[in-house]
Amino acid sequence: MSQNFNGDGSKNGAPAALPLLDLQPDLNQALQDAVAVSAQRNMPLTSLVTQTLRGAAAAPDTPNAQLPNSSNGAFRNTPVPPWHAMPPQILVGIRQVDIMQSLAPLAGRMKSVEKEIERLITTPVKLVADIAGHVLGAGGKRLRPALTLLCAEICGDGGENPSPRAVTCAALVELTHTTTLLHDDVVDSATMRRGRPAANLIWGNETSVLVGDYLFAQVFVTASRRGIAELMHPLAHATAQMCAGELLETQMRGFWEMTEKQYLEIVALKTGSLTECACRMGALAVNADEALVEALGTYGRSIGVAFQIVDDVFDVISQETELGKPVGNDLREGAITLPMLRALKTSPDRDELQEILVREEKSDADVQRALEIMRGGDAVAYSMQLAKDYAQAAKTQLDSFSDMPAREMLCDIADYVLSREK
Repeated sequence: MSQNFNGDGSKNGAPAALPLLDLQPDLNQALQDAVAVSAQRNMPLTSLVTQTLRGAAAAPDTPNAQLPNSSNGAFRNTPVPPWHAMPPQILVGIRQVDIMQSLAPLAGRMKSVEKEIERLITTPVKLVADIAGHVLGAGGKRLRPALTLLCAEICGDGGENPSPRAVTCAALVELTHTTTLLHDDVVDSATMRRGRPAANLIWGNETSVLVGDYLFAQVFVTASRRGIAELMHPLAHATAQMCAGELLETQMRGFWEMTEKQYLEIVALKTGSLTECACRMGALAVNADEALVEALGTYGRSIGVAFQIVDDVFDVISQETELGKPVGNDLREGAITLPMLRALKTSPDRDELQEILVREEKSDADVQRALEIMRGGDAVAYSMQLAKDYAQAAKTQLDSFSDMPAREMLCDIADYVLSREK
């Protein structure tokens, strides 16, 4: 399978062979690219970062601060239209999955993970416990720890009685994700997280960052105490990849010369790396063969990329939000998405779209017109097709495993990232 992705990457509107499926994103290259892009734009690295964070820095660091709306980072809660309201052309070939029903057999095992998480965040420092509990108590589908348990099971773990290593790994993955939420919400000046006020809005930026640091340290303290030092590498590597991806995304913000290959590298780093890690750790927890670890890692990275592409599509096709956040949030922030890149390449109105995108201040009318241009061409269908291809590629990685409930649930998760309604 080709690892290269040309500018158009398509034939008759369909994406070409998937890039990055067999390619681990290069961490060092991502950091070098961030520096190179900043130099190309004649702006120091720190200047671009400071410019991006200017709104957050200007906001008072108090519980009552009125912070501006923004996205919530990787796997953010982009508003998702009801299934029946989705454009019919992008639903072709997508199997709708009720993920809660599909993962119901995991309920007992997930309770073990929740208990382990609770144990890990137990501390005499009440503020730490309060903030961690606030974020974790907001719920979520806990897909990452579910991936860890399922990948352990498909590699021979005990099903209803998962190994303590698998349970601990699942808890560590979720706790790592929680630290990223705390930090992302500070960087993004977020006001809401999963329907609750963001922690930084209640306790302030400084406290949220420090608690995130504490929880992150606790992840590695636990890993070393549990005698699973060999599992530290994928977790540490994923964390470094997420940071590099976020940094590179920051450098690329408003850089409309970005290629689709660069876009996918960023997505694989900032979103795909932790889902890949969750799957790898599940397999490693039960000492699975290297080939199985690699297959499940590729599965995890692929569904992470698909998830983010779909998230970008929702930002284009959503009509309204439950929280009142404006549509076209990515566009307003200067974030570059696959539908944007596709429209800039193929839309007959690409010049008008470019003019809108480069404006520092975009009116509501500007945003609506840009969305009309992206909706009017093949940008949405093209992007969804690529997401479908990644989801299918993920399921292909499961072909070497025996038919069993865990394999079926992993296939359901791959389909869910395309059909989710929230």
